[in-house]
Amino acid sequence: MRGLWVDHVPLLGTAARLDPRRALSTRPGLSFVDTPGGRARLRAAPCPSGPRLLIASDGPNVIEHADALLAAFAGRADVVLYEPPGTGGSVPARAFDFTVEAFAAATEAVLEAVGPRVLVFPCYLGVVARALAVRKPSHVQALVLPQVSSWDDLARWADVVDRRRLVRTPVVGQLLLALRTRAVAGSWYRASTSDRRFRAPFIAAADEAFDFGGCFCLASLMQGYEASAPPPSAAPPVRCAVVVGGKDRTHRHSDFTRAVPEAEVVRFDDCGHSPELEAPERFSSWLLSWVGP
Repeated sequence: MRGLWVDHVPLLGTAARLDPRRALSTRPGLSFVDTPGGRARLRAAPCPSGPRLLIASDGPNVIEHADALLAAFAGRADVVLYEPPGTGGSVPARAFDFTVEAFAAATEAVLEAVGPRVLVFPCYLGVVARALAVRKPSHVQALVLPQVSSWDDLARWADVVDRRRLVRTPVVGQLLLALRTRAVAGSWYRASTSDRRFRAPFIAAADEAFDFGGCFCLASLMQGYEASAPPPSAAPPVRCAVVVGGKDRTHRHSDFTRAVPEAEVVRFDDCGHSPELEAPERFSSWLLSWVGP
């Protein structure tokens, strides 16, 4: 049953929580863009010089998780933060089926609104970034892919975390996630972060989003990706780097050198699943050097 996103926590909340688009709107630079997948929440930090970046959130991470990253890029890059449909304040449209193609169509509308960018797309969103580099070459300048594994490794990860295939069973998976949203997010951060000092603030930022009806549609995402075609085997038509956090226990068996053909692999061995969030100053300095003037 595609498009059913009852793994979205407001179904268990009060009517006052049903519109995260209103509640998650307290930071400067926030706006929304209408896409085929629903209204996408953005946060812009304009800069007249430096590279133009579109940085996507990998749920349960939301825009608020990137506050330190945004500060690290301040005055050095023109940054737009982006929550894809089903993440944080980007409530998915009822017809959104969470396939790679659906994410690509939604993100293409965002690129039309914000203009050509270097895409910083972590984890599952790396497949979307590769698709966009092919279908929207005028708007994709380069790809920076934190913790993006190969399609086969992504499938193996799903088999490990969902051995009984409950999460990937339509309706059953959505209901399970709706009942255990906070527990699943907390467990994820305990396994994916490199150090205890990141866990409490990362969990707190996710819980704040959940308090205001934020989305974390993991079951719908896993079902949509399982129904998607694998990415093409060819290298992307733009320059690409895969940034690897070496202390991410959730992907301990992934071979990131196989993730994207011809991509440069950059290692942040002391970081977890989100090196851009755990080491924002170092990540921003590396990216600015890698992109060049």
